[in-house]
Amino acid sequence: MKYDAIISGCGPVGATLAVLLGQNGLNVLVLERFQSVFDKPRAIVLDWEVMRILQFCGIADELSKTISPHPGTDFLGVDGEVIKQFDPLPPPYPLGWAATLMFVQPVLERLLRKKLASLPTVDMRLGSEFEQLEQSGSEVSVRFADIKTGEASEVVADFLIGCDGANSSVRQTLGIGFRDLGFDEWWLVIDAWQQRDTELPLKTTQYCRPSRPATFVVGPDNLRRWEIKLMPGETPEDFKDSVKLNDVWGGYVDTSAFKLWRSATYRFNARIGKKWREGRVFLAGDAMHQTPPFLGQGLCAGLRDASNLAWKLIRTKTHETSEPLLDSYEVERLPHVSFIIEAGKEFGLIIGELDEEKARVRDKTLRAQLLAGKMVTARQKFIPNLTTGIIKPGDPLAGTLMVQPRIMHDGTAKLLDDVVPMSFLYFATDEESQSWADENDNALARLGVQRITVGPSGFEEIDSFMLDWATENGVRAAFVRPDRYVYGGVSSMSDFAITYAALAQHLGA
Repeated sequence: MKYDAIISGCGPVGATLAVLLGQNGLNVLVLERFQSVFDKPRAIVLDWEVMRILQFCGIADELSKTISPHPGTDFLGVDGEVIKQFDPLPPPYPLGWAATLMFVQPVLERLLRKKLASLPTVDMRLGSEFEQLEQSGSEVSVRFADIKTGEASEVVADFLIGCDGANSSVRQTLGIGFRDLGFDEWWLVIDAWQQRDTELPLKTTQYCRPSRPATFVVGPDNLRRWEIKLMPGETPEDFKDSVKLNDVWGGYVDTSAFKLWRSATYRFNARIGKKWREGRVFLAGDAMHQTPPFLGQGLCAGLRDASNLAWKLIRTKTHETSEPLLDSYEVERLPHVSFIIEAGKEFGLIIGELDEEKARVRDKTLRAQLLAGKMVTARQKFIPNLTTGIIKPGDPLAGTLMVQPRIMHDGTAKLLDDVVPMSFLYFATDEESQSWADENDNALARLGVQRITVGPSGFEEIDSFMLDWATENGVRAAFVRPDRYVYGGVSSMSDFAITYAALAQHLGA
């Protein structure tokens, strides 16, 4: 059997990509060396854009029962005073979810695995490991082996995607190296369940103290995390000693109030692969980029990779779109993730300063900015829009995320993405602006664009996000991509014609 896509790695990124492809009819083979989900937490932060991706996977509602809104972050300087803040955005939420959310990774992975098991077009080979690949102009041949028996198999697909982590075998086979962005530190990570009341910050807290920089994270339910920087002369092996571990951890909390879930040392890096695509092979997630965790965007970046690549692979297979569309994957994702990694690196440098004199200068500067109201205190301000790729040139709305209103559907309140498929959309806010598309109805259908009205003569909006968004931006309609980035706004019939023509050209129609 020839597959449409082979995915190496079934962590959250690979599993999400497989679900999105499989739900849209592509035949997918997933290779994963481990039989079961890794039962310890790694990533702990999601955001509202990622929750929309998980909506398309059909698991967001179930996951929402186990997550909690991020409480915000305080950065404490040498003297223990606040020098920097991230404030949580208050409701109502224009994208349908709180801007930043705390979750437990094994819960997410089990939901994704369950979803994959329900898809008849997805073939899961657990306990199997990628070994080698060969490419031709039209397909890629992959050899993999059963880890227990060593038995090798070979399969063929149109595409291979390496979602196999920072030590990606797919990337190494391709000989693709990393571009180092200048951050390389060892940190101890402790996850523990709180068993009784004890003194703790109410918010996530960055201890910017040169004596021992650390982060305290308020997880969902009673899960709490500490990330503690290894000091000069310390090694990861030192923290295999429970006495040493508890001594350092005890510098931040009464450890007797907690049940240790896991402790591990991690090498926090800032780096990006030098090439996102080699012929018919793509890389995504940690296989392509790694970021320090201080912005909480590591997994989010990988899930954006999956969403971005998914709709382009789907379109290539279902609409016979020319494959150069796939080149926009790197064009769009590289500047986006580069910005996020640089921001995470900068926060890491702020937190991890070991020179007390420099730290006190830092504190004075940052505290002055905070008190003067010159500091960006919304975490999402550090998440950029798309600036290149499949967006309408020169349109100020292009590359921004479309709002997600709550609508009435079959007598029930729903988020729009739960009702509308993961496809290109022509959104309109009234009957007249929807009528601008009438003459192109058949052509839009051939392009895979679904027409949607939110407002009079369409879906009834419970809140006013859609109407407010249109009014604030001077538009009455918009073309929106499957990943819910705006392709371009539409304010008149002539504007519709221009935007539609640009989209058709971008899609090779």
